[in-house]
Amino acid sequence: MNIKRCAVVALIILPLIGNAYAGQEKPSGMLLDNSSMSQVKLPAAGDIPNVLDQLEYYDNAVPYVFQKDLNGDGVEDFVIVSASSLCGTGGCPYALVDGKSMRKIGDFFGSPILISDQKINHYPVIQSYSHISAGSGNFTTYVYDGKTYQVVSEVYLVGESIEELFKRFDGYRKIVPVKDKKGK
Repeated sequence: MNIKRCAVVALIILPLIGNAYAGQEKPSGMLLDNSSMSQVKLPAAGDIPNVLDQLEYYDNAVPYVFQKDLNGDGVEDFVIVSASSLCGTGGCPYALVDGKSMRKIGDFFGSPILISDQKINHYPVIQSYSHISAGSGNFTTYVYDGKTYQVVSEVYLVGESIEELFKRFDGYRKIVPVKDKKGK
């Protein structure tokens, strides 16, 4: 990775994961986990059938989805959590499908998933925490490159670092589903 790219990555990531100076604003956005999702019958268009198969939604099972226009194009995008069969103590797989093109643009793993208010290439920076053991985990940052989400940082955290990270989540809005959209 060249120096210029490292500097750009540092400028993106540092404000999102740290607050080294007193008085600095905490990061903000939305915090998603399994409880944030509602059952939604998705259209069988574009990449959605393949995504549902990858996330182990079989036999017309209705997936759990968070719907929101993430890129400002006026069309709701879909964050889909996997069936519980793929989840473990480290978290769950998630996929992001662009609502306009119906194309999968990202895969994420962990719990919670953080959707930042900061955007790059019209889509939010997304972060996830995945539990590894009783006192360790990975904090991963994903950025949309114009075609798909790419991992730009993965930090292994231990002990107090995890506690500090979760204190930073206080600035994020916890998403609670309003109602199920089953069958719509």
